[in-house]
Amino acid sequence: SGQFAVVRRLKHKTKGNQFAGKFIRKRRVKASRRGASREDIEREVHILMKIDHENIVKLYEVYENKQEVILVLEL
Repeated sequence: SGQFAVVRRLKHKTKGNQFAGKFIRKRRVKASRRGASREDIEREVHILMKIDHENIVKLYEVYENKQEVILVLEL
């Protein structure tokens, strides 16, 4: 866990594959110091989508709800 996110182990219900889930809290108010800004989250997703290297985790999926953005990453 860190200032803006928590990483949890995820398991696909039917296939059993395991992933890392990065749960990033969204900033509710622009002036607030809690959570990550929309721009920061979009920048991280954009970079992870472009990079394909064996030493950098692979981004599989991105989900979003009202409070957070969930990045499904290689474990």
